[in-house]
Amino acid sequence: MKKKRWYDDDADWVPQKGRQFVMKKTTQKNTEEPATMKPKATIQREDFQNPPTDKEGLERAYAQGDTYIWGDTLYIAGSHTARDWFDDVTKVPFWGDLRGAERYQAAEKALKAHKNIRRVIGHSLGGSVALELQKNYKGLASRTYGAPVWDPLGQDYMKYGKVERYNNLFDPVSMFDKSVNSSFKWDLWTSPSLFHAYDNIAKNFTAEKPAPPPNFSFDEPDDKNMIAMTE
Repeated sequence: MKKKRWYDDDADWVPQKGRQFVMKKTTQKNTEEPATMKPKATIQREDFQNPPTDKEGLERAYAQGDTYIWGDTLYIAGSHTARDWFDDVTKVPFWGDLRGAERYQAAEKALKAHKNIRRVIGHSLGGSVALELQKNYKGLASRTYGAPVWDPLGQDYMKYGKVERYNNLFDPVSMFDKSVNSSFKWDLWTSPSLFHAYDNIAKNFTAEKPAPPPNFSFDEPDDKNMIAMTE
């Protein structure tokens, strides 16, 4: 008795006896031309629209826990963790090594990851970190609010003239900085930091729009307002 096959001989998915499988040859050439346009760098749309004030930048840094980057500006939050308070009394303003502070290490990590940063802005401990980064990395500009700077004789003012350090009168943290530019905070209750707050001063400064690279496009290629620039 002939053994019954478990498959259908006519099924096209079963190889027939003696069937040969040969790769089809084609003479069709790839007519696609290689891209001739140079690769374009991408840049965030927000870098060209609505630059934040220092107040907004610092608020975002505090919200993120340490730093916030917009364009070529790095914002550094002040003390708000137990480690920060420890670093406050062991490394600033004139003892210890601030480079060992957690806030400095976080800011330095952000700085190294974003080579385009040209300005550092900080409040309180973040201000000390900004000044230390400026000292250790050439080409950086800084602006600080309520930084615990030790300059009781105003030597920086006598040497450089106006410096970009700001505070409110009666701020206990920056009281030994006699080169600082001081304001008076009338609306004390808008901030839990009272005279140590930055909001009333920092709202007067806005980040600069970074210059676009030679080749760039916005990162939303389908946007009707997309800008594409090539060499």
